[in-house]
Amino acid sequence: MAMNPMQRKANNYLLIGILVTLLITGSIIVILFMQLNNLQQEKKKQETSMKNVYVLSKDIKSGESISFDVLKQKSISSMILPSNVLSTELTDNTIAKINLSAGTVITNDMVVESDQKTTNDLRKQEYNMIILPSQIQSGDYIDIRLRLSNGVDYIVASKKCVDIPKVEDVDSASAISIKMNESEIMVMSNAIIEAYIDQGSLLYATTYVEPGLQSIVTPTYVPTGAVQNAINSNPNIEQEAKNALFARYNQNSTIRTNIIDGTLAQYAQDRVDNIQAGIEQEITKAKEERQLYLESLGGY
Repeated sequence: MAMNPMQRKANNYLLIGILVTLLITGSIIVILFMQLNNLQQEKKKQETSMKNVYVLSKDIKSGESISFDVLKQKSISSMILPSNVLSTELTDNTIAKINLSAGTVITNDMVVESDQKTTNDLRKQEYNMIILPSQIQSGDYIDIRLRLSNGVDYIVASKKCVDIPKVEDVDSASAISIKMNESEIMVMSNAIIEAYIDQGSLLYATTYVEPGLQSIVTPTYVPTGAVQNAINSNPNIEQEAKNALFARYNQNSTIRTNIIDGTLAQYAQDRVDNIQAGIEQEITKAKEERQLYLESLGGY
């Protein structure tokens, strides 16, 4: 039976519509597949480019020690990582050059090795006779200086990291703890005694602005000949330290004889009394700090 021309035309349109629909649907499927494939490829690319790096888990001040205790690992795309991300091994002497915020990705340029070497004669030494800055905190770096009554000022110890003892979470008002080697302890003891002799002198601390960037300076205070001899004969002091102190003494011997000794000579009659008074005050402070600490533990 012959098909009506109008019906044949309608069927043709229907077939064309179905073909067009199939073509459009197929094109959409192909495009979606390609996009999905591209997304998967991009995801794989990102996953392969991810790198485990160290970031800080807390804020760190300039000069403060950086150890693995304050770091955590985080996966970050290498495309956004700096080229100098931390690759060196951390040591006990690794410190921050600048102030760093928590979450910072550590780079090699942000850390440096401390000037303080760990030697066999290195000890934590507590002092309570040094005049401290009003806003000093644990972790700050200081120089210890001696200003005589004639106005002349000397560096006794350089770039020492401060640890302030706490009693019931309250910082001590007068005591600090710093790491000193044997020769530094002996020189410091000499400076303390001479500060006691010269009643117009001041043994005080100054803080560093950016300890991670600022290098250690050479002490300018020259101890007595007796202390020099004691240091030279001390088997616990490394030869390098002895040589450095010997060179300083030879280069500045006139400072010792003409300035320091000349100033202290004014107190010849009161020398013993001044030393005794200073030491008694030092002992009293130490006992009071110790008693407060014991009381904080309870049972005392």
